[in-house]
Amino acid sequence: MVISISGLTGKRFLVSLFFLFLAGMVFGYDMDIVPPKFKSDIPGIDLNNEVKNYFKNFRKDLKNELDNFLPESVDKLAGGFANASIFTSDAASQRGYEGYNAFSITVGPMIAFQFPQDSIKDILSIFYNEGVTELVKYILDIPFGFDVQISAQFGINTSKFLLEGLYLGFKFIKFDTNWIKDMPSEFSFSTMSIGVNASYQLIRQKRLLAGLLVWRGLNLGTGFIWQNTSLGLTTALPIPEELATVKIPTIPAIGDINMPLNPNFHLDFETKTYIVPMEAMTSIRLAGFFNLALGAGVDVAFGGSSINISGSFNVDEDKIDQQLRPLGITMEEAPKLELRLGGMSRPSIFNVKIMGAVGFNFGPVLIDIPVTYYLFSNGYSIGLTFGVTL
Repeated sequence: MVISISGLTGKRFLVSLFFLFLAGMVFGYDMDIVPPKFKSDIPGIDLNNEVKNYFKNFRKDLKNELDNFLPESVDKLAGGFANASIFTSDAASQRGYEGYNAFSITVGPMIAFQFPQDSIKDILSIFYNEGVTELVKYILDIPFGFDVQISAQFGINTSKFLLEGLYLGFKFIKFDTNWIKDMPSEFSFSTMSIGVNASYQLIRQKRLLAGLLVWRGLNLGTGFIWQNTSLGLTTALPIPEELATVKIPTIPAIGDINMPLNPNFHLDFETKTYIVPMEAMTSIRLAGFFNLALGAGVDVAFGGSSINISGSFNVDEDKIDQQLRPLGITMEEAPKLELRLGGMSRPSIFNVKIMGAVGFNFGPVLIDIPVTYYLFSNGYSIGLTFGVTL
């Protein structure tokens, strides 16, 4: 008899994305496979011992595949993802636009990456020469990470009622893929960000050349931002073709039975970060519409990333039953994959940064592109901000 396990190869690219989201420390994992149980109406035919032996070998081969793919730990990768969460905290940035009369409203996305030092070229080289799988194997053992945030910020000039030169900002965003109709059940993503910012104009704005050049002065800023990102992902486990078939020659009269197992990974990933930015920023406006900002600072961060992974077999019992019933065989219990993996990592506490922005003012409307480089983390963020200032 040949039991052919099909549908196990999955999509390598989705699996690669899945492992990119692994953001916990892996010190080992628990995995077990419970073989199926069969009942036969034919005297003298018992499939259970033969199948049990197969699944014993299958478990060993499956674990070898995971051992070859996963390094002993991905704590470097975990730190990369935790840091990338910090790098996106300035979404909907109002950097370089202090000086407005009453209030400012901005919205926009920000994407951030952390790369290991001097490894961007290596990553690109692996991608073009070896493909996605080799790229991910490399990334799993380096401090790489990325994150995306979309935020909205309301800023107010308190000069008229609180303190001259003081600007306060209030940030909030909440997004959930459950709000999207027909979203695939294999993927879920939610994020929430709440924060307050305070910017004090230490040196007041100065107009030069009849207003063609406006120096917005020197602003000192700080605040507190809380971010929470959750990710849920289910993806197939890739199995080489040589693991897809087992031959049991002791019962040749039964023939072949196709048993699709479709092993899946279920990922639950959560990052919570608490950020205190401390910044100094200056900017100039040219010709009444072009804005250029430059600054430096440090993001003091706390929090962590946690991950829980489980596994399962997606067994089509009806299809198997259709094959077994004419042979007088019944599958009483379906096979089960029991996989348990978890961990936690924390971001870097001090994240020194250089900030810049290029933008445009068209009357009260602003469009801005904020960019940040994190010196010691080799981190980068870039955003796109739309807003109104009055």
